[in-house]
Amino acid sequence: MLNRKNAPKVNPHRCLFTSEPIKIDGLLHEPVWQKAKPLNFIVPVTFEKTLSDTEARLLWDREYLYVGFKAYDRDIWSYYTQRDEPTCQEDVLEIFFKTDPTKEAYYNFEINALGTVYDAYNVRRQSAGGDHRWSKWNCEGLKVGVHIEGTLNNPEDEDEYWQLEVAIPFSELPSLKGKIPEPGDEWLFHLARYDYSVYLPEGVELSSCAPLSEVNFHRYEDWLTLRFEK
Repeated sequence: MLNRKNAPKVNPHRCLFTSEPIKIDGLLHEPVWQKAKPLNFIVPVTFEKTLSDTEARLLWDREYLYVGFKAYDRDIWSYYTQRDEPTCQEDVLEIFFKTDPTKEAYYNFEINALGTVYDAYNVRRQSAGGDHRWSKWNCEGLKVGVHIEGTLNNPEDEDEYWQLEVAIPFSELPSLKGKIPEPGDEWLFHLARYDYSVYLPEGVELSSCAPLSEVNFHRYEDWLTLRFEK
């Protein structure tokens, strides 16, 4: 097992401001997406290259934090359709962030290939509650778009990839108390993925854009810094 000394050194990730309208349809066609620096996923603990590649980008404007994913996947599947069902048990892409790195509260969004949302405002990690309690919070006004290149829920053919586009409204994040980020503000964050596939040797692969020292997506001690820039 590798330790943190082996972890890749990562500078704060620059989240660029956009004045260009973004349509949340999963297509990622707007040219501004190509201006955003890509994040590539690695395997927790070993920091090895993934078998299923994932690329993600982030942007922001005065209303939303935007996250776009492209997840290569030979076996795309999801069945959960109700909000806050355990989407991490299926093919899922995830967003975690802390708006204040000095405080314990953080958010996680876990969205499957059907666009079904699990969202939670975790006031405390592990203690004082858990998934059932913190997921009672819903991010009203959240926008989600999914695009699939392949056949959903058919393990007998080979798919290509799926894309997820998410717009998270700043106004609905309790920790911001009605404020929006300013250039130079820094959050903690990471983006993650569960890929369950008949084509993977172990049947599942977990990955993240952060060098996680444990197989634990909630380990914010290992998350990256997100810097808002104009």
